[in-house]
Amino acid sequence: MKETDNKYSHPWKSFCGFLKQHIPEEKAFLDCRRQSLAAWFVLLITLGALADLLELSGSFSIFYKYTNSIMLVLIWTSTACYLLKKISILHTATLLSLITQLFLSIDTIYCALTPSVPHTDMVILVNMLILTANIMFSIATYQTITTMVNVVLSVTIFFVCMILTNNKDSLQYVAMMTLIFIYIGILGLHITRNSKHLQEENTTIKNEEEELMHLLRLNKEQMRLYIQLGKREYNEDETKLILAQFNEKTQKYIIDNVTKYLDVEASTEKRIEKEFPELTPSERDIVRMILHGHKLGAICTMLNKTESNVNTQRANIRRKLCLQPQDNLYDFLKTRIKEFKFRI
Repeated sequence: MKETDNKYSHPWKSFCGFLKQHIPEEKAFLDCRRQSLAAWFVLLITLGALADLLELSGSFSIFYKYTNSIMLVLIWTSTACYLLKKISILHTATLLSLITQLFLSIDTIYCALTPSVPHTDMVILVNMLILTANIMFSIATYQTITTMVNVVLSVTIFFVCMILTNNKDSLQYVAMMTLIFIYIGILGLHITRNSKHLQEENTTIKNEEEELMHLLRLNKEQMRLYIQLGKREYNEDETKLILAQFNEKTQKYIIDNVTKYLDVEASTEKRIEKEFPELTPSERDIVRMILHGHKLGAICTMLNKTESNVNTQRANIRRKLCLQPQDNLYDFLKTRIKEFKFRI
């Protein structure tokens, strides 16, 4: 059984390797989506055209065989240009959509002009459905102008066909079909605009991220480790494992900077304790946060206290320090700490 699996898996791996080697690699998310949708679009259009050429499905008219053959040649020429990296995936998707729209429009008009074509109404209906699918393809590949062109062409073709065939039943639904196509066009316009806006924001975020990495001289994994260190407390062994991911120079900088910070914090705590002996330890923690410039929300988060609790303790601090309502607590504390330094 394993030998059989290996027998079939080898050709599949070879095929996947061939595709990876010859299909251009797209880095942007939108271009990756365009590439995937374009591949499915070419496959389905090719199968549909071949079904008509081989008389497996469709209206078996010699005119359609010519138009479908030319359409296939143009579609695969566009695809080949993309595979050879002569055009971008956006231009490829645009060409695929416009070529399909053009030839389907020609086929639909021909059907309306030629009563001898069997099942005229059905052919027109099927072509309109394919035109709608083509519009959805241009929307899904984020093409604003192409979508608008396709919508205008589809509405025009539908009107012309209804007039040429003089089909009273179909004429009753002209207004409804027009509204549907207009809505699809508006939908496409909003989707493409939103996608471009998201792409611009994504590009900005990536550029800022790269700039930050360059300034900090860190890669993404090291940045992740920095964030990991700040999320919770670790024991000695866990901390060593995390620090081991950095080079020795970076480890030294981290330890030295944290040590300096802790020394300064310890010194500040001692000053606060000596300068404000009347305050409780909890109130001195709040004083330390205020001196660092933290607002109410940040103080609540860092000290794991509620707003009402912090506000009560702030009021107690003001009362114990004999502050007037108009006195600024931050300015008062800063002044007292500076005076304490000079006294030392």
